[in-house]
Amino acid sequence: MRYQIILVSILLLVACNSNKKESDKQRFLIKGNDALSRQEYKEALRYYSGALALDSCYVDALNNIGIVYFESRKFGESVKYYDAALQCQPEYWDAYLNRASAFYELNELYRALDDLEYLQRKIPDSSKVYFGLGLVNTKLRKFNDAIIAFDEALEIDNLNAEILVNRGTVRYYLKEFELAENDLRAALAMDSLEANGYNALALLYSDMKQYDKALELVNKALVIEKNQPYFLNNRGYIHLQMDKIEEAEKDINGSIVFDPQNGWAFRNKGLLYMKKGNYKAAIAAMERAIQLDDFIDKIYLYLGNAYQMDKEINNACEAWRESKQRGEEGEDMIQQYCN
Repeated sequence: MRYQIILVSILLLVACNSNKKESDKQRFLIKGNDALSRQEYKEALRYYSGALALDSCYVDALNNIGIVYFESRKFGESVKYYDAALQCQPEYWDAYLNRASAFYELNELYRALDDLEYLQRKIPDSSKVYFGLGLVNTKLRKFNDAIIAFDEALEIDNLNAEILVNRGTVRYYLKEFELAENDLRAALAMDSLEANGYNALALLYSDMKQYDKALELVNKALVIEKNQPYFLNNRGYIHLQMDKIEEAEKDINGSIVFDPQNGWAFRNKGLLYMKKGNYKAAIAAMERAIQLDDFIDKIYLYLGNAYQMDKEINNACEAWRESKQRGEEGEDMIQQYCN
């Protein structure tokens, strides 16, 4: 009888300790999440590490450390923590989604695609999965597949302005300007503070050579998100088209200061150098753009033009052929200079 009483006491002690451990883990997680929401990354890591000291396989803490590194643009480091979370819990879907986002940023697009296609089989009713597939296929220049994925996402979540903005952007790349404008305006009707919608619409109007309207729209985006590097860069591009060289240079340089990894800004820096007649600097800027992001619209066309102006015809022809291979412009230049 005494043995049984002691056994019960031990069991109660174990239960109490277990409950305290669980409570402490959750407390660390909540404090870490609060710090993360304030972008206090060092503090967030401290709390999440405290949770992991209690349970090395606490998947919520592992996943959220991955988010800390992701938001700090340390994408390779974030992948390690998503991997660790999935080793502990192989069906932790959020870690798959987050790892796909990290692979996307690392330009490891087929690894991102693997994760998303796996999730598509496991959780086929998730709009986030189809949205991710749309983004990855866009970067792979599989625009029709991207449209299909965004369509699927909208079937599940038809009031999501961000999905409409991205489908509209793909339609812009396909030169389907009317359909693109319809998507972007529908997105802005849903959410008038969707800055990316104004930015994409500005690029569309710029392509239609309606520069004043384009400038008005990108300025609206910058009111919502001041100093956003992609918006600054696009305003610089619009200024370039308007031959406002000083304004263009200020915006493009500002964009690079805020995000030195923005390949699109280096493309526009190259166009700026071309306007100034400095073709070697233009070539260097555009080659830097390609190193940062091979996806960039018309980059090989512009690189070919810069080589041609610098009288490097063989290099120009190689760049124009790449532009043509990507389904962009270049055929006319090849016919004129390369045969």
